[in-house]
Amino acid sequence: MDNQSNQPSQPADSGNGRDPHPESPQGPVMFRKTRAGHFASDGHAPRRGAPEPPPSAPPAAAAATPKAPAPTAAAHKRFETGAGAAYSQTPPKQPQQPVQRPVAIEPVRLPIDVSFERTRLFILALVLVPLCIFGSWESWNEIVYAWQTNDDYSHGFIVIPATLLFLYLRLETYPGTRYKLDWVGLFPIFIYGVFRLIAGQQFISPLDAYAIWFWVLSVVWFFYGWRVFLWALPSLCFLLFMFQLPFSVDMFMRGRLQMFAAHSAAAILQTIGMAAIPITNTIRLSTMELGVEAACSGLRFLMSVFAIAFATVLLMRRPWWQNILILAIAPPLALFVNAVRIAITGVLLENYYDWAVNWLTIEGLRNTVETGGFAGSIASVLAWVTKEGQSVSVATDAFAGKITIFLALGLFALFVWYLGKVFRRVEI
Repeated sequence: MDNQSNQPSQPADSGNGRDPHPESPQGPVMFRKTRAGHFASDGHAPRRGAPEPPPSAPPAAAAATPKAPAPTAAAHKRFETGAGAAYSQTPPKQPQQPVQRPVAIEPVRLPIDVSFERTRLFILALVLVPLCIFGSWESWNEIVYAWQTNDDYSHGFIVIPATLLFLYLRLETYPGTRYKLDWVGLFPIFIYGVFRLIAGQQFISPLDAYAIWFWVLSVVWFFYGWRVFLWALPSLCFLLFMFQLPFSVDMFMRGRLQMFAAHSAAAILQTIGMAAIPITNTIRLSTMELGVEAACSGLRFLMSVFAIAFATVLLMRRPWWQNILILAIAPPLALFVNAVRIAITGVLLENYYDWAVNWLTIEGLRNTVETGGFAGSIASVLAWVTKEGQSVSVATDAFAGKITIFLALGLFALFVWYLGKVFRRVEI
């Protein structure tokens, strides 16, 4: 009787001799419906669609184990909210890997053979530089003469040293040593020959001078290759500032700049409350007329400020759009500063004529030096930088020009600083 009490209960229809669950080693299992779509049994079977449980122990071992208690409502609730819910949970999300920023690709650079580079540079300087000078001797004479006599091109003496300095400061980006000759680099030599031919036939000496620049480009391209040519081209473009403009271009620009300078200076004088009427290239003041000559057209300021802007672009290495803005601000800044110079000259001659005679002309400075004291010491310094025989108007214009040079440099430096503060590169 004890053996019968330990056996699992049989279903009501088991008397027909058929086992409804032949695949189950423990015999049929009773299922009870607890909720729509959920089924549970005495053996805690998982709900429909869940993976099958591991195979149970053989019947002999099951008979030896005590019978498990019937599941209660609390057990069903734990099943629904616990183990059963675990099957419906989505797998945990994997932690996102940090986004790798693309690495900047550096340009391909060849190895640098320092000894070979020094030997080649020494040979080229020893052979080609004298050849360039003697081959265009007349053009070099005119270029140096313009540097000495024309104030608009007096900066030409520092152009060649500045170009060499720019190349030296950019050596860290040198593309590398190339041992083969690049025959495509002879193309600028063809342009050099065409320019010299036209200059000789049409007597255009500035065109003959510009041919020297193409000769320099051809030498760099032919002996160093196109990579070094592109690397050195921005610095070689600075050499163009040492050449004098063609006569027709020079006269056209001076005529237009004279008219613009006179009207701009008159507008500045009117702004500060002075009577100034522009008539062509002349400004009529209350007691005198101030003429804007060709030397006061502003071409010198334009060339100087633009050269400074170009040097800034070469040295600072800013984004290309900032370089365009720096080059674009140079012409209007130069024209504005030149108008301020003419306005300062008009104010000094109109309201402080006696002071200008005593402190800006060499005769007045000599009289002040004789008085001695602090004023005499200052006058002796001013007399050292003042030219002999200058009229009061010319001396005043030269004094105003020295002041506005510092004004132009200050405004340009302020613009470059402001551009760097407004637009910054932010790492993301």
